[in-house]
Formats: sequence, C-alpha cells, structure tokens
Amino acid sequence: MVPKNTNNTHNRRSKSALKTLALAACFTLTVAGFETRALAANIIQNGTFTSTTGTFGTAGGGLNTLKSDAVTNDYTGGGSLANWTVVDVGSSQGLAFLYMNGNQGSTTTNGDGVTVNGRFGTYGLYDPGNIAGATPHGGAIPNTSPGGGNFIVADGAASYSVAIYQTLTGLTPGASYTVSFYYAAGQQDTFSGNTTEGWQVSFENSAQKTQVTANGTTIQDTPTQANISGTSTPGLVSGGFQAWALDTMTFTASASTQVLTFLSMGTPDGEPPADLLSDVVVNATATPEPASAVTSATGMAALVGLIWFRRKLKARSGAAELNN
Repeated sequence: MVPKNTNNTHNRRSKSALKTLALAACFTLTVAGFETRALAANIIQNGTFTSTTGTFGTAGGGLNTLKSDAVTNDYTGGGSLANWTVVDVGSSQGLAFLYMNGNQGSTTTNGDGVTVNGRFGTYGLYDPGNIAGATPHGGAIPNTSPGGGNFIVADGAASYSVAIYQTLTGLTPGASYTVSFYYAAGQQDTFSGNTTEGWQVSFENSAQKTQVTANGTTIQDTPTQANISGTSTPGLVSGGFQAWALDTMTFTASASTQVLTFLSMGTPDGEPPADLLSDVVVNATATPEPASAVTSATGMAALVGLIWFRRKLKARSGAAELNN
C-alpha cells in the first residue's frame, strides 16, 4: 500500500481555508465602505427647484411670498416651490422669481434676457452679448443652470429681499454637514448703476429672516465679489452678469432638526441687484458610524489574519520540501 501524502492533503486544505479567509476580509471591508458612502446621500428636497405648484409661464414667473411671520400671505399671484418657503425679510416686499430651464435670451432686445411676470409686472435681467432674434444666442446667461434644473432670481436690495428656507430633519447633533450650491449675480434691466450681490446662508434652529453679520459658523456669506474693473470696489458693473460659481459651506448640526436659509443681499435699492441660486445639495460628512467602524475593524483583523496564515503556510511548505 502506498502511504498517503499527508503534507499535500494539508496544503490543499490550508489553501482552501486561505481563499475563504480572503473572501471574508474583502467582503467585510466592502460592506464597511458601502456603509460609509451611504452617509453622503443628499438630504435636501427639491434642490433643483423643478417641483412646483401654481402659475408659471414658459420662461418662469414670480414666486409667492409670505410676510416675515411665515403665516400671512403677501404675494399670491405666482407659483410656489415644493419643500421650500419664501418669506419677506423684515418689512420688505419680497421679490423673487423662478426661471425655467431653457432659452434665457430676449427675442426682441439685444443685451437683455427673457421677460417673466411677477409681483410688480414684467421683470428681466440684462444678458450681455445676447443677440435677439427667433433663436437668440451669445448671451452671458447660460440657458440652463449648472445642474440642468431651474434657478431662482431674487432681488437683493433691503426693500425687496427674501429668505428662502427648508427644514431638515433626522440630523445627528454634533455632526458636520456640507451645503453646496451654485450662485450668480445680475441686474434688473432698464436700470443702470453698479451693484453688489450675495447670499447669506444659515443653518440654525429657525429660519433667518433678518440680514446680520455672518459669524462664520451657523451663518455664512458667499465670497466677496471681485472688484469692478478700474476700481477698488467689489461689485458688478452696470448691466453686467456674474457667471455661475460653486460654493460649498460646512455647518455643524446643533439639533436633530435645523433650518437651512438662503437670504438675498445686495445694494442699492434703486438699481436692482439680482441674486441667482441653483442646485442646492446637503450631505452629511462621510465619517463612519460606530457600526461601520466595527465592520471595518473586523475586516482589518481578517486581513491581518490572512497575511499571518499565508506566511505560516509558506513556512510549512518549505519545511515539507526539505523533508522530502
């Protein structure tokens, strides 16, 4: 009878165990990574402003507003955004519009944008470079927002500014959240004079309905505008348009429910500044939850065991070859 090669049998079994351990380690680490990435899901609703009710024209139209008490109706002749509330800032007569994805150039006037109807009648922005016609082209205002959705245009002057906000629930107190959005700036057409524009963004226990000095934590401002050409003054030249730019802010939740507010700012009243907003996204900072941390640790332990087992198997194989 030929004796069995016990070393070969043991090696085959060891290699099978090695494969099983390797698969377990990879699976565990993959699950941990999936759990971590899941935290980065967007928690804002209707950040592209495409879910609406009420009356809007083909190009867009006025947004309904509430008085600053957020209860009493103010302007009701337009439409509304699902999941968002638009209110007057203080005693202002809030003026804001929803612009639809599509052609933004005037078909009748060079250098102007499309016209929409709102609180005080027709409204439009300067669109530098626009060549009017059946198919206008060449304007500074892109036909779509950076994300391809609709966008908001709000008067930034104190007498007409608005606060646009949404309540976020299910947050983790002490956790960090990133708020990203696109913003741009322009000026209402038929007016002239240099202007300033910007958004004040807050992440607090209640909606912000008054412009204040940003504290850099719960209240932050969009970056200061570049200086107007030939001057040392930040702002937008008369009749100009400031291109879309991405801004990302980080806030820390102080409670499980917080209110994200965008408050329009600008000067002066008599030369209407326009603040543009689109593509709002809110993500939790992607740090592992305790369960993910445990899963990751388990996967790492399996990986260390895998390395040790491979070395042991190699040492045994070497010894077997010497004995043979």
